[in-house]
Amino acid sequence: MKTLTALLALAAAVATANPPKVGVVDYAEINKKYNKAVEQQASIQKSIDNAKIAVQEKVDEVQKLQADLQETQKRAQSPLLNDAGKQQVVAELRTKEDSFRQRYGALQQLDQEARNTIQGRVQEMQRGIDADLRPAVEKIAKAKGLELVLAKGTTLYAGASLDITEAVLAELNANYKPAAPAAPAAPAAKDAKPEEKK
Repeated sequence: MKTLTALLALAAAVATANPPKVGVVDYAEINKKYNKAVEQQASIQKSIDNAKIAVQEKVDEVQKLQADLQETQKRAQSPLLNDAGKQQVVAELRTKEDSFRQRYGALQQLDQEARNTIQGRVQEMQRGIDADLRPAVEKIAKAKGLELVLAKGTTLYAGASLDITEAVLAELNANYKPAAPAAPAAPAAKDAKPEEKK
């Protein structure tokens, strides 16, 4: 028994004498400060804003139809209508109900398609960031002699000296080439000034 206790104590001493070198990366900071992530998030936000506008236009349209439908329902219940008048209002009501159902269905479809498109773009962005992050982390880890790098959000505690996020961000941003902005339109021929002779 004494031998087993001595072996366990020796194993613990060896393990604590030469612990692996560990680093942590804050994924949330990468998403906030990696230029590629910032640009893509801005693009996605623009898509969200455009989708909201398109959906709101359809919502307004459906609400108008609903108000018109309710007004027609009230007219159909009027005791002043004769049989022919009631039949005419009931036919009008059915037409408006069909139109309302179609527009409401189109609204739901538009909303779902917008959500799916945006969700797909977010997932694609995350995959791209992950693909960029791995080699950058590996390069920084090797340069610092780290044997293990953990995501900061999955650890209960990590001292500031273990955080390599800023070094990884510098590596990511140094290697990121933004998409070329659209070229400005060429000036019209009449606006072009002749070159001055020297």
